[in-house]
Amino acid sequence: MRPSAHCFYCDQARGRPEHHEKLPGWHDLAEGLAFGTPMNPELTHISLENAFYTSSECFADECDTYFTQNWVSVGLASTLAPNSISPTRIANIPILLTRTSRGELHAFHNACRHRGIKLVHDSCADVERVTCPYHAWTYDLSGKFLGAPYFSGKPGSNVPGELKDALGLRPIRHHVWFDMIFVDLSGTAPPFEDWIAPLAEYWRPFDESRIRLLSLTGYEVDANWKLVCENFLDNYHVPFVHRQAGGPRTAVNYENITLSPDIFGFTLPKGELDKPKADWLPTLDLDEDLRDAQFFFCLFPNTLIAITASWFQVISVQANAANRSSEFLGLYAMAEIPDEGRADADRFSEVMNRINQQDIELLASLQEGRGSPASEEGVLAPYWDECVRRFHDRIRATP
Repeated sequence: MRPSAHCFYCDQARGRPEHHEKLPGWHDLAEGLAFGTPMNPELTHISLENAFYTSSECFADECDTYFTQNWVSVGLASTLAPNSISPTRIANIPILLTRTSRGELHAFHNACRHRGIKLVHDSCADVERVTCPYHAWTYDLSGKFLGAPYFSGKPGSNVPGELKDALGLRPIRHHVWFDMIFVDLSGTAPPFEDWIAPLAEYWRPFDESRIRLLSLTGYEVDANWKLVCENFLDNYHVPFVHRQAGGPRTAVNYENITLSPDIFGFTLPKGELDKPKADWLPTLDLDEDLRDAQFFFCLFPNTLIAITASWFQVISVQANAANRSSEFLGLYAMAEIPDEGRADADRFSEVMNRINQQDIELLASLQEGRGSPASEEGVLAPYWDECVRRFHDRIRATP
């Protein structure tokens, strides 16, 4: 059974008798916004303080908590072929993803066990080992330490066996779901299966084994990582910024969904109905209530995903500084695209990335706006901004 959509203010399910019982002054809020009269603060939700978006101290705290004590997405499993390596990072901590010749995927700290130098700077294919650029210590793709030349001052490695066994790359707990690679740097986050269970059950009709990567695009963003997440959860801007995605009548018919404190978003039950149908795009055979639906979820802190019967999208956001972030956008079809459909698939990827680029340009202005004290007085729109409010609540909660 799907969760009920809850009201922004009274947290009661819409349509229940108690809905808005706590809001006798609801219209006072609307009149206050329109005519500048004093508003009852109990009826408003103010944006996060500017320091959440501009403070280096706040950014450092988030790196030490949200990004190191939770499940964080860092890459896509389908981009790692056997005998390949790919460096990435979480909150400026270097990470190394590898896949062995047997197809086993691993995640490690991207640091040599000798002097801590970063081992890998660029993705590589057809490799069997990783060699430190400083003193040539060597590791295989499963992280095993292979040797250190002239370790004892004589030719050869000559590393004692018990020490050799302890010098492998530092592993990082990881899990793959819907092709996304999640890592837990602390090793103390809940079991991944438990954490993702509410969404896995909700998305049971969508078969993750069907998805096939169409494109992967990276972006540099001149904005705090939280603004990227908030923008994704902001359905209100879509008809005004992304007019190619539909008008207000499409956007207004949506439902908020909260599955857990870390997993929340919204659905457009008929979001695909007014879109042109692409014959080349494979479509899952779903029940009628899912056939035209679009689902958008934030997996706190940094994973933003959308799914329909015919496509799937993931945006993974990395926090680089208080005012800078980066992201990658992976776009998928629900089956392998034949050669004759590649041109259509490329055009589809261009459209989806054009939409994302429109957001990238706005995000820089949102960041600049956070230099004004007036931004701290921003009032969220009750009909539209429940997801943003829930994101703010999660930010203010413990890691």
